[in-house]
Amino acid sequence: MRRDSSIQAEMNFITSFWGLVVERINFWDVWREIVDAHVVDEVAWVVEKIQSAGYEVPLGAVARALSHRSGLDHRFLAARFMDLVNRRMKPAPCVHEFFSALASRGRVAVLSNTPCRCFIDSFLKERNLHVDLVLTSDMLLRRKPSRSVFKFALSKLGAEPHSAVYIGDSVEDLGALGLGILTVIVGAEGGHLNFPDLCSAARWLSTGLERL
Repeated sequence: MRRDSSIQAEMNFITSFWGLVVERINFWDVWREIVDAHVVDEVAWVVEKIQSAGYEVPLGAVARALSHRSGLDHRFLAARFMDLVNRRMKPAPCVHEFFSALASRGRVAVLSNTPCRCFIDSFLKERNLHVDLVLTSDMLLRRKPSRSVFKFALSKLGAEPHSAVYIGDSVEDLGALGLGILTVIVGAEGGHLNFPDLCSAARWLSTGLERL
């Protein structure tokens, strides 16, 4: 595949988070450690219906719903959930190499479906990783693969699709394809390019990008 000469200029990289740079966490399993499982299942059913329609339910709203059903304080619930999730976050191998390669080539944005941006912020800060932009579904109230989410990321970067590369790990990331963004999928099928793991993607970013 050939791209125009802009691929050799400064690029705009948009990357997912859960499943790509950090192992996925089943958030409902975490909630079940805090709140009775029957209560969690009731709230999960509603939240997942909303998410399947393309909308996000932020952490605060989930905590309030669980508080209403359980009688526990919503602030306690949210704080406990954040603590447990932060403790469980495990970076994928080559995370530092990956972000270093991205930063050496252009601007970097993280675009994630997540109930709280706080998880991404704390992960990046703890590991001294710099990105130019963090966009999350709890801020936008829309979830990938909605094209509007990818369009918003491009607009915040001041970028056109031909000057962007999207790197993800699942079908929710394929919304970038419809906008004409070069789409790289790691650890799964789909997209313009595929790599088995983040280490392979980092090596490509460091040595092979110009060959497109």
